[in-house]
Amino acid sequence: MHLHDPGSNMTEKTSIEFHNVRFCYGEVCAVKGVNFSLPPHQLTVFVGPNGGGKSTLIKLLTGLLKPQEGTITYHKDVEIGYVPQNFAFDMSFPLTVEEMVLQGTLTKQILPFARYSPAQKERAADAIRRVGLSGFERRGISQLSGGQLQRAVIARTLASNADIIALDEPDACLDIDAAKELYGILRTLKGEKTILLASHNIEPALDIADRALYVNKTVREYFSPHALRDELKGGISI
Repeated sequence: MHLHDPGSNMTEKTSIEFHNVRFCYGEVCAVKGVNFSLPPHQLTVFVGPNGGGKSTLIKLLTGLLKPQEGTITYHKDVEIGYVPQNFAFDMSFPLTVEEMVLQGTLTKQILPFARYSPAQKERAADAIRRVGLSGFERRGISQLSGGQLQRAVIARTLASNADIIALDEPDACLDIDAAKELYGILRTLKGEKTILLASHNIEPALDIADRALYVNKTVREYFSPHALRDELKGGISI
């Protein structure tokens, strides 16, 4: 059993814990000997070289991958919202921003012919407002810029009431202005959600982080993002 929920046995100051986690693709180990904890209501940043294992760790955290060794421990009833690098939306499908965000309010139990409740619509409207997309509710997702689409995906996650938001290189395809807007939104969510951000954009990511993890096959924890920034300037390969 690699993933388990210990309920009340976990400290209230921890949402997720990795214990000696290893995952390999064939004979190549993406990560091994990984130990770290994810405290609630903090923004934790993963930085490291390409191929160092950042995306693999996020997929392990969200349950998309299962550890081949070690365990991942979740606090009871934790809900994780995942924002991947590449969206799985069919951009030709006639879906509006409001409709996409409302999907985030759906439960795992599918109710045929059910309509969205006033509470669900209110949650979606609040999420859209918080990511700065008020006025875009009726706009089709195919008409959005890359930055606007990224914000809509985050709004969908917010509407789900997820406890943890995991974002995998969300700024990879954004221009400078759109990336700046994205980091501004994440900054406003600090203290409310537990956020895990994998980014290659080191300076702005570490600037908003509460703590940082350097990922290169294994993980080194930095409770001061500034300390990691100093080490990177001192010659850690990125």
